[in-house]
Amino acid sequence: MSSMEKIRIINLTKKYGKVVAADQVTFSVGDKEFFSLLGPSGCGKSTVLRCVAGLEEPSEGEIYIGENRVNSTVDGINVPTELRPIGMVFQNYAVWPHMTVHDNVAYPLKLKKLPREIIETKLEEALHTVGLTRLAGRYPSQLSGGEQQRVALARALIKEPEVLLLDEPLSNLDAKLREQMRFELKELQRRAGIPILYVTHDQTEALAMSDRLAVMNAGRIVQSGTPAEIYAQPADRFVADFIGLMNFVPGRIVSRSGDQATVELLGSHRLNVMDRNGLTGECVVAVRPEDIALSASGKIHCRVEVSSYSGHLIDYKVRADGVVLRVQTSKTAIYQEGEEIGFEIERAMLFASQSDSQSERDKPGE
Repeated sequence: MSSMEKIRIINLTKKYGKVVAADQVTFSVGDKEFFSLLGPSGCGKSTVLRCVAGLEEPSEGEIYIGENRVNSTVDGINVPTELRPIGMVFQNYAVWPHMTVHDNVAYPLKLKKLPREIIETKLEEALHTVGLTRLAGRYPSQLSGGEQQRVALARALIKEPEVLLLDEPLSNLDAKLREQMRFELKELQRRAGIPILYVTHDQTEALAMSDRLAVMNAGRIVQSGTPAEIYAQPADRFVADFIGLMNFVPGRIVSRSGDQATVELLGSHRLNVMDRNGLTGECVVAVRPEDIALSASGKIHCRVEVSSYSGHLIDYKVRADGVVLRVQTSKTAIYQEGEEIGFEIERAMLFASQSDSQSERDKPGE
């Protein structure tokens, strides 16, 4: 294991009876890296995190944290949670209501029976890192959700763990606070220089915070990479559907020249699309809402059904050849509902069409 890797998971499988919750999962988290496991509920991401934490015992595989192998089914190693060099924060922050912020955060060090002045020094540092110094004397009931979340973070950080494990830590916060905490968490992680393994079903969160992420579906990692790679080049239709907004339009490949496919869609409109998978015949054309350009002279005819203004962009639903498409534009030209206009597709991806029924079934619940 290289010194740059702080967590390494090799062929981790976890079964509950016949149910395979995690299936041959392999990935590593680098030093100072923010790595997210992203996927719909029930995809196995929390199971993987709980195995790293020692709260679940894997059925197969190996787990390393830092230099230490904390789990190996082959060699019968399973280091208990309290002996693993980890800090953990979960969805429900589990801060103790009868203790002040000061005592909540100092608790892990008091358990270790460290001298008081060492506890106070480390405590000051931890509270400063999460911006809670002035609230040290307050009780949890006097704190906002975001502040309670920061208490839980400070308590995880004060043990100076090698890695921080976070399971949906922002999902109990309201939307505005959640967005603010995303930035705070990322900043905090940079300041503390600690690697984070983060579990979430919220793709906006994962894209905004992660250095790299792995998308999981049905117990397996479907794709891993940087947020930009996964957004721009989803490995399959499931990932394309799960990350960001995507329009799916039925199409038919009429000719190919190497990696270029010519697709017919929306009536008889033809489009050249890069396709390295050698698809032929019926296919699905996937287009991001921002990759459609509306204009009076656009070649594909459409009608504006809904126009919705949301500050930094305008969100449209347009109908073309019986298909409804989402279009997002930051242009100043505002088209009215009912207006007949046109559009061009600036960028698209192709997927095989036989996965249709599969993808609909796996489509994550909102």
